[in-house]
Amino acid sequence: MSSSFDKSKYSHIKKIILLSGKRKCGKDYLGEKLAEKLHAVLLHLSEPLKLEYARLNQINGEQLLTSSSYKENYRKDMIKWGEDKRREDSSIFCRLAIEQKDEICLTNPIWIVCDIRRHTDIEFFQKYFSNQLLLVRIEASIDTRKKRGWIFTSDIDDSESECQLDENVDWSFVFSNNDTDNFDEQINNLIKLINS
Repeated sequence: MSSSFDKSKYSHIKKIILLSGKRKCGKDYLGEKLAEKLHAVLLHLSEPLKLEYARLNQINGEQLLTSSSYKENYRKDMIKWGEDKRREDSSIFCRLAIEQKDEICLTNPIWIVCDIRRHTDIEFFQKYFSNQLLLVRIEASIDTRKKRGWIFTSDIDDSESECQLDENVDWSFVFSNNDTDNFDEQINNLIKLINS
């Protein structure tokens, strides 16, 4: 696979929204709601990673794409494998996520990337789409995340894939996603920012 990226075929892009946050903070939920309201393309950088990991290890890739306990059985090894691939090519999963949905990406002017986890993910999109980019951090308390099924797991929740974007990022919007927060008001404010 080539490490080049042809930006010219995506000159129609108006906005790319990059979502970041801890496990069980609501990244996928917010991404799905935004995609629905904006008729946007929903991309997951983890999707090509999980599918290739599953293929190489002869396990069920579709199960890895869910939020099931099946995925949790492989998470630690998958993270290590993904880190090794990123050391070889830091933007591999960014490019693959776009290529997997290339047909719809070629026609849709708004993309939502649900799971950025590293500075190199942001750097890829800044390199090619800096004028169209919004960086959104989703935050939820530990108690809220626990109610959603989160359990601290050493070497996962304290790893680079969960913690690298905790600092040194200038977020365009911080979305507080606790049960007591006003989800509708925040999503409406975020949509106004996206449409501005």
